[in-house]
Amino acid sequence: MAIKEWYKLTFQIESDSEEIIVWKLNELGIFSFSFEYLIKTENKKAVNIWLPIDEWDDSSRNDFEEIISKLLNINDYKNQLFNWSIIKEEDWLTSWKKYWLPELVGNYFLILPCWINLNEKFKDKQIIKIDPGAAFGTGSHPSTYLCLEKMEKMLFPEKKVLDIGSGSGILSIAARLLGAKEVSAIDNDYLAINSTNSNFQLNFGSLNSLNTYLGSFNEVIFKYQLKKFDFVLCNILAEVIKEMIPNIYKCLRNNGEVVFSGILNSQKDEIVRILIQNNLKLLDISSRKDWVCILAKKASDIT
Repeated sequence: MAIKEWYKLTFQIESDSEEIIVWKLNELGIFSFSFEYLIKTENKKAVNIWLPIDEWDDSSRNDFEEIISKLLNINDYKNQLFNWSIIKEEDWLTSWKKYWLPELVGNYFLILPCWINLNEKFKDKQIIKIDPGAAFGTGSHPSTYLCLEKMEKMLFPEKKVLDIGSGSGILSIAARLLGAKEVSAIDNDYLAINSTNSNFQLNFGSLNSLNTYLGSFNEVIFKYQLKKFDFVLCNILAEVIKEMIPNIYKCLRNNGEVVFSGILNSQKDEIVRILIQNNLKLLDISSRKDWVCILAKKASDIT
């Protein structure tokens, strides 16, 4: 059997652009990629993408460069350095692993790639083991960091938690590590649901206490009558969050709390306004780089 050949595309981005790149690649049906930390600068990352040669001719690759350039607001994209190379399948299947290292998040968490042995100095941390096969988030993005940091200060023991847009399952795993008795995870991508289940199993040895649902948030909560959650975790894009807020309110118990992340600082005021309109009381706002994380609380039902 002939070994399949692939294009490997590499380009640099600002670190804060990681989430929007992940979103676009998933929208385009591209799931073989990694992000490489650049030692010389903390503000930039290299993106590595693997594309099958027989599906990507010159025209397709030029179109893809244009899409990425527009996404990153680069007007003259021909001056953007896109580095294309050709590699064999047997090379890339394992090469991406060298780009991802353990990541300390907040005061207590360590995101640990599943193929790396735990260093003794980290044994006092809450360990979240991740196999990022489909690359749905590694905990390094500011929005995920802010969520985990916020969760450290919340009381999860014996609580019921909803994770919206679960991706790789990092927040679901963190909630369970912090004592949640039941975690429900929703994502509209079957690969993300598979990743959530796989990583939860990796950390706890079973899927006990985890329920996963494939579909859009609004559809799933009505179909399965999901409600009375103590905590809701929502780390997705602000444009999506805005449409969910009324139904998130309905999902919460009285005095239940919701963590919103994936929100740019420029979008904060609009989100806060919608929260207030929907009877969600603002408790706290934290920020990291250009991103903010909002904690809100549901007051007792008026009726």
